[in-house]
Amino acid sequence: MKKYLLLIVIGLILLASSLALSQEDPLAYYKQAKINWRAFEGTQLTIGLNKHPFTESLRPLLPHFEELTGIKVAYVILPEEEFFEKLLIDLSSGGGIFDVYMTSPMFEWRYQYAGWIEDLNQFWNNPELTDQEWYDRDDFYEKPLRANMWDGTIGGGLGQGRWNAIPVMAEFFCQVYREDLREKWGLTVPTNYPDLLTTLTKAAEMGKKETPQVYGVANRGIKSWSTVHSGYFTAFSTYGQKDINPDLTAAINTPEAKGITQIWVDILQKAGPPGWPNYTWYDAKQNYAAGRFYEITDCDFFAATYENPAQSVVAGKNGYALPAAAPDGNITSNMWTWALGMSSFSKYKEAAWLFLLWATAPQTMLDGTLIHDNFNPTRKSVWENPAVIEKTMKWGTEPGQYRKIVDDMYAMYGDIRWTPNPDVTTVGDIWAEALHEAYEGKKPVEQALEDAAAKINEWMTKWKK
Repeated sequence: MKKYLLLIVIGLILLASSLALSQEDPLAYYKQAKINWRAFEGTQLTIGLNKHPFTESLRPLLPHFEELTGIKVAYVILPEEEFFEKLLIDLSSGGGIFDVYMTSPMFEWRYQYAGWIEDLNQFWNNPELTDQEWYDRDDFYEKPLRANMWDGTIGGGLGQGRWNAIPVMAEFFCQVYREDLREKWGLTVPTNYPDLLTTLTKAAEMGKKETPQVYGVANRGIKSWSTVHSGYFTAFSTYGQKDINPDLTAAINTPEAKGITQIWVDILQKAGPPGWPNYTWYDAKQNYAAGRFYEITDCDFFAATYENPAQSVVAGKNGYALPAAAPDGNITSNMWTWALGMSSFSKYKEAAWLFLLWATAPQTMLDGTLIHDNFNPTRKSVWENPAVIEKTMKWGTEPGQYRKIVDDMYAMYGDIRWTPNPDVTTVGDIWAEALHEAYEGKKPVEQALEDAAAKINEWMTKWKK
């Protein structure tokens, strides 16, 4: 605590100094770089953005980039499913509407194979465009940075070869629960998945007595890879399971995989929300913040919404815990990282690179996090900034509870669990269909996973040598 308090005091002093400096010249920080920011003055860039807290953190800062460079920025913001569809149309047609777009490793694997995303190494290594010392790439956490690099090896090669995109936020998957209801109902925080099923089932029963009713657990459920990706894949990988074997055959139908999937389906059926198959992550986050759920096993960074009284009725009432453990004590979490990449069809690639440098520079990312709630930051200097520490220390049932989870995720538990391959989202879509079939009682879990594995094997045949 003394360490954190000292850092907070120092941070407030530095923040005050920074604010004073920014009032004199808000662009002073960027002008320290050995970069000709005005080299492409008069250019207009179009940015493709997902409807996401990162997007909302970036928008207010865009005028700073325009003033710094003389480059105009237009942007298109779409809900996630529609965003990926529109982006796919633009990239597959070679339209070049978006110069820069939000992306993530799972999509970059496809874009790279198709030749739709630029290798950023060529710009990074150009001293006419980049001041490497000023930018400080080593400041990024290793996991999200390496996740956006891939050498094209199907089944491996992560962190090597091409640099496809720059991470702007990272998310892991943890337990978030209502501490006030936990105490009221006499529940404990589960440490394994059978306990999680028991606890959430009890919570769902107790919640029927509340007005309005409180449901047991919020989980995304649309028939998409994104449903597989979150809390489910975290449980699945915690049990030591993989999506794809080294020979590129499906691995989702092992006895252990069927066992943890059965628990997951039981949780949804006994404690999940009505209409789970139509639930998006937007629905899960907003309805938890509205007080309609006891627990949510989804993105940790949703905490920025939960703890904001202007957006949440449960601010200050939440506990945060690591995901439950497997029988052998193992804990893992999947990781998602949004990043900014450059279209291979952009006509203004050098200007687009300046945008990427500016958008992911330490000061921009600090402003995005501290002022506009972009969590979790991918730069260590931002996460460890004393003012950010002060802001996040109070999240949880005890000081530093949320921060420790994020620290532990970066250090030990969190990473990308998908096997790199250009068709990973198709694999996920097939898998999600199996979860729906099991949830709706159309097939037993065992049969649903066996059928999905057969479809995945058929789809992956083309990638086998």
